[in-house]
Amino acid sequence: MRRSDIPEPLTNLQAWPSVDPGALDSSRRAIYQQREQAILAYLNGTPIVNIVRDHKIDVRFLSRLLTRCLAAHTDGRIQGFRGLIPHARAKTYRRNKRADRQTSPHGLTGAVGQLFERLPQLPRIIERQIGSGRLGLTQTNRLYGLTVTHSKLIAACHEAGLTEADYPLNQDEKGYRSFARWVKRRLEDRIPLRLPRDNGAWQMAARPFSVVELDGHKLDLRLRVRFTEPSGISVDLETERLFVITIIDVCTRAVIGWHVVPAPEYDHHDVLATLQNALRPRRKRDQFTIPGLGYREGAGFVSELPELAYACWDVLKVDNAASHLTEDTFAPVCEFVGCRMEAGPVGEPTGRPFIERFFLTLTDRMSRRVHGTTGRHPNDPVGKKGRQTAVDQLITIDELEELLDVTIANYHCTPHDGLNGRTPLEALRLALDHHTVPVRTLPTFLCSRLHQLQSVHLCTVRGSVASGTAPYISLYGARYSSEVLQRTTGLLRQPIRVYPNPTDMREAWAYLTNGAELGRLSVLDGWRYSRHTLRLRRYILRQRRLGRFVFTGEQDPVQVLSKSQRHPSKRSRKDGTVVMQLAQMEEPSQATSLPAARSQQSEDDQTPIDLGDLTVQNR
Repeated sequence: MRRSDIPEPLTNLQAWPSVDPGALDSSRRAIYQQREQAILAYLNGTPIVNIVRDHKIDVRFLSRLLTRCLAAHTDGRIQGFRGLIPHARAKTYRRNKRADRQTSPHGLTGAVGQLFERLPQLPRIIERQIGSGRLGLTQTNRLYGLTVTHSKLIAACHEAGLTEADYPLNQDEKGYRSFARWVKRRLEDRIPLRLPRDNGAWQMAARPFSVVELDGHKLDLRLRVRFTEPSGISVDLETERLFVITIIDVCTRAVIGWHVVPAPEYDHHDVLATLQNALRPRRKRDQFTIPGLGYREGAGFVSELPELAYACWDVLKVDNAASHLTEDTFAPVCEFVGCRMEAGPVGEPTGRPFIERFFLTLTDRMSRRVHGTTGRHPNDPVGKKGRQTAVDQLITIDELEELLDVTIANYHCTPHDGLNGRTPLEALRLALDHHTVPVRTLPTFLCSRLHQLQSVHLCTVRGSVASGTAPYISLYGARYSSEVLQRTTGLLRQPIRVYPNPTDMREAWAYLTNGAELGRLSVLDGWRYSRHTLRLRRYILRQRRLGRFVFTGEQDPVQVLSKSQRHPSKRSRKDGTVVMQLAQMEEPSQATSLPAARSQQSEDDQTPIDLGDLTVQNR
C-alpha cells in the first residue's frame, strides 16, 4: 500500500485504537515495538530503504502490517495499533499435567506456577513478605526470611484444602527449593528498579531533561477550610499540613511539574499524578482570587516552549520513600517514558541537592510570607507568630494553589546563582540552542495514553446471563461498565486490565489481556453523581466499615459524607482535611494543565468488539 492510498483521516495516529505494551511479555513486546516503529516511520515519510535497513523488516510484510492496521474492526473503528499485536503462539511454559510425587528430582517443571494459578493467595503472601522487608536478598545474594515465608505458604495450602496427595505437600521438602528459586527470580526482577549509586550518573547533567529529581515536601504553613452548618452558620476549620510533590530539571533548575496533595501523607498514586502533570503542557492562569496577585514580566512555565510539550526525561532520581520504591510506581513509568530510575542511598538527601535547594527557595519565597506559617523549626520566631494566627486568617487550598503557581512561574524568571546569573528559562533556551540533540518528547499517539502511567488492576468480569446481570467489574468498592463491556458476554469470568483515574474515580480505561483496547468504563450506582478522588473513596469506604454512616444503592456517597461532616461537633484538623477534600470535589479549582489530547467516542456510538471465539450479545 502506497502512502497516497491512505485516506487522510486515517493518518491521524491519535485516533488509532491503542495498545497497552505492558500487557505483552518481553519477546512479544519487542516484536510489537519493532512493528510499531516501522509503521510510524512509514507514516512520517521515511524512505522505504531506510525503514528496511533500520527496522529489519521486509517491504511486503510492512505492507501487510499497514493493511491490517487500516482494516475495519467490528466495533466501527479501524484496527489501529491493535493490528500490530503479534500472534500469541510463543508463550511461557504452563504446566497442565498434575504434579505427582516423583521418585527423582526431575519432572516437576512448572509445578510452582501451576500451584500459584490454582491458589493466587500464595504469591500475595510472598509479595507482602518482600514489601515488609522480612524476605529478601543479602549482600552476598543469599535469601533470608524464606523459612518463615515457607511456613506461611504451607499453612495457606492446608487452609485451601490441599491434601498430602497434592503438590507441594506430596514432596519431602514441601517444595522449599522450588519456592526459593521462584522468590529469588522475583527479587532479581526488582533489582533494576533500585540501582546502586553510580558516581558518574550522579554528576550534574549537562543537557536539559537528561536528569530530573523528584521529591515531596511538607509545606510549612497552616490552611483553613470554610463550610456551612445546617443552621446556616459559616465555620472555619484548620486542616492538616499538606504535601507538594515536585520534579525539577537538574541542568536548568526549572520545575517541570508539581502536584499538591490534600492529605498529610502521599502515596504512589500522587507520585504518578505528579509525573502525569510533568508530561502535560501547563499554561499560566487567566485570573486570581487573591487581590493583587500576578505574574512578573518574563514569568512562565517550561511547557510553554513548543518544543518541550510532553518532554521526556532520561534519568529520574528519587529518594527511598516507600511511595517511591514500590515497583508498581516506576515500572510502567520507565517503560512508558523511556527512562531509568535511580534511588538514592538511605539517609543521604544530598544525593538530590537541587530539589532540596528548591524546597528551601519555596519556603523563603512563599511559605514564610504567608499568614500562618509554621517556620522551619519549633523555635523559629516567624513560626511562633504564625502559630498564633487566627484560623479565619489562614489561606485556603485554592489560594495555596494560586500562590504556588505564581511562585514557580516567577522563580523561572529570577536569576539563579547556580546558572551564572541566568534565569532557569534563559538557561533552558540557551541549552536548547547549543545542544544539537533535541529534547526527546512523547510520541503524539502516546499523548492520549497518559492513564497507562497509573497502576494497572487485573479485574475479573462479573455478571450472569441467566439472571440478566450485564457484565461489569468491581474496582475499589464500586462497579464499572460500558456499553461495549455489557454487550460482550464472552468476557464473563475473564480478567481484563483496568487503569483507574485517581483524580476522578468516575472513569477508568480497560484493555484485554492481549493488550487490545476495550474502551472507557464508567462507574455505576451512586458513585457516578459526584466527582471524587481515590483517596476520598477509600476514606468513605472505611467510614462505612466502621459504621460511621450508611449509604446504599443510588445514594451519592460523597453527598452522604458531606452531610455527616457538617456537624457542630466537628472541630479536629483531621476533619478539616476531609472537609477540604470534599470542597475540592464540589468546587474544582481552575485547571492549569491542558488535558491530554485524545479521541473520545460517545458510549452511545460504541459497538461490541470482535473478540474471536467470545460471544457478543446484540440488541
